[in-house]
Order: sequence, then C-alpha cells, then structure tokens
Amino acid sequence: MSWNRILPLLLSFAVTANLHAQAKLAIYGTVGAEKPGIVNANDWVTSGTVGLYVGAAKLGPLALSVDGRGEFSSKIKSGLVGPRLALHLPLFPIKPYVEVLIGGSSYPNTPNGLPISSRFVGRAVAGADATILPHLDWRIVDFTYGITSADPRAESLTTGLVLRF
Repeated sequence: MSWNRILPLLLSFAVTANLHAQAKLAIYGTVGAEKPGIVNANDWVTSGTVGLYVGAAKLGPLALSVDGRGEFSSKIKSGLVGPRLALHLPLFPIKPYVEVLIGGSSYPNTPNGLPISSRFVGRAVAGADATILPHLDWRIVDFTYGITSADPRAESLTTGLVLRF
C-alpha cells in the first residue's frame, strides 16, 4: 500500500479521535430535596434532576463542558443551561465540579395564591462525582443555589447516577 493511501487514513483517524475526545457526552439523573425559595420558602419537597453535559475543552486536569438540565418538584419546574468546570485528577476517582446556570422556572403559585407562569433565574451549582465503573459515576452530591432575585434562596440537594459516553 502506498503512502498516498495510508496518509489520508492516518490523518482522518487523528482528526476524528481528537474530536471524539473533546465531544464527551454524559447523561445524569438525581433525586433529593428542593426548597423552592419563592413558594413556601421553608418547605423542602422531593425533587429530581435530569440532564446532560457535553465536553467543550480539556485543559490539563480541568474539563470545561456545557450542561443543560431540568429540575422538577411539586413546587417548581426549571430548565437551565450553562458552563460546567470539573477537576479530574489522575488516579483519583472523585471529580468535583462547579457550574453557573441560567434559564427559566415555572411556579404553580406564590404564597398569596397568584399564579406565576415563569421567571428568568440563575443558579450556582457545586458537586462531586465518583467513578464506580468505567462509564458510570455516582453523583455523590449536587447542590444548587438561586443567585437571582427572581429565585431567592432556592436550593436543592440531590444524589444520583451519571452515564458517560
């Protein structure tokens, strides 16, 4: 086989391998509790989160991704998106991460009974995942906190699983 046939194959392999490494995809689901903040501010209710993140860049032990998630409880439903920064140390299975997410939340009603269809909200997220199998992580903790005036003191604390591709 001549180099004019092998070289394009090698270049194609190198380019697609690099793209595959950068486009890491993970889906996750969690369950826990949420304090909606604006609706019965002191009541914690059962909540869940489903989402996915896609890797954008790897900078040594830091991984930058874009995260999109839906948060669901009886008091609030949210759709959020934003950057995710995770620390991946070699030979250490726990990966802490932080996120800043923006999106919208829908509340069934306020403390005075008036309906609210939706509000623009922002949330800060901190958590840690632990590798339990080659493509499966345990999301030890995922804590979100409302950072906008439309979502005061909204907090959630959940745990779950992450499936990485």
